[in-house]
Amino acid sequence: MSSAPRELERARALLEEPAEQLYEEAPCGFLSALPDGTLVRVNRWVTRTLGRDADALVGRVRVQELFTVGGRIYWETHVHPLLGMQGHVDEIALELTGVGRRVPVLLNAVLRRDERGEPIGIRATLLDVTERRRYERELLAARDEAEEAARVKGTLVSMISHDIRGPLSAIVAAVELLEESSLSKEQESYVRTIARATRSTVELLDDVLSVGRIEAAHGRLERRPFDLPAMLEGLVEEQGLRAKESGLTVSLRVAPDVPAQLRGDPVKLSRVLSNLLGNAIKFTERGGVSLDVSTRRVGRDDATLAFEVRDTGIGIPEDQLGRIFDDFTQGSEQIGARYGGTGLGLGICKRLLALHGAQLDVKSEPGRGTTFSFELTLDRAP
Repeated sequence: MSSAPRELERARALLEEPAEQLYEEAPCGFLSALPDGTLVRVNRWVTRTLGRDADALVGRVRVQELFTVGGRIYWETHVHPLLGMQGHVDEIALELTGVGRRVPVLLNAVLRRDERGEPIGIRATLLDVTERRRYERELLAARDEAEEAARVKGTLVSMISHDIRGPLSAIVAAVELLEESSLSKEQESYVRTIARATRSTVELLDDVLSVGRIEAAHGRLERRPFDLPAMLEGLVEEQGLRAKESGLTVSLRVAPDVPAQLRGDPVKLSRVLSNLLGNAIKFTERGGVSLDVSTRRVGRDDATLAFEVRDTGIGIPEDQLGRIFDDFTQGSEQIGARYGGTGLGLGICKRLLALHGAQLDVKSEPGRGTTFSFELTLDRAP
């Protein structure tokens, strides 16, 4: 016989311990009791935790008497009846009363029966969860601190954004008036630069405010009647003015079977479509942008509609499609430098559609254009 097997046998002999020793020295509580709960055996963990000798417990105390008053009531009303019905209970949270303190434990117990099915005793384990409770409290405190910090941050960002937006709106109005006045070509160039920069800043503030409102749990959906075709026509007309400056067209097609009167949140739906149309116009240099609305299903009380925004723009590389919905992310640094923007628009669309239980999908081919689409179920209004 080689030395390796002999060493293994020797180690195994040293490590083997009698069941009695394992029972007594276990790092958790073991106890046995009669069907009425009277203790018949406890291990060293139980006596040490309770600060009482085994002789003072065995035959003199019932299981339920080891717990606090609330635990005793819970044993009588829930745990003991449940043991009788299903034969076991798992991870019942109780508190032991011992050595002048309360010890939170998890109780696992089984009801043993004889061959005739009659109860003959209870076997239970008690696991000290003091450290787990402390850890859970620390986690809850950390979560509360993080939520409070996020709330304060959101409030501060919203307040500052509002305060900045007021003066910027005044600058935009003043620049628009200045554009209508008699200016030299050099002055017109300066005014156009100011107008572009100011409008970009206002768009950024609008995006930041939108993200802040959604994250601050103010992003709740309204449910009010609205005229879908009228809303869409207003959007396309507004975006068409911007597209016209770049020599683009914006078209709208609404399928004949799309219900006109719906009930939902027109403001958030309008924001999603406005962001998608604005993005399409920004990244399209030739051709046009279209918004198509069709039906997937029309019921008596609601309708599922499909929205598609197509453009003939620069497109998105396939390896970037998974990133474009992340905040402050664009297709590439070159795109951000050339076309501007913050990379928040698609993230806002994704969040707003998530409130509706919808998902934003994208298909794109570099140099050929991009299509954003989503489906939305809205209630029909009378």
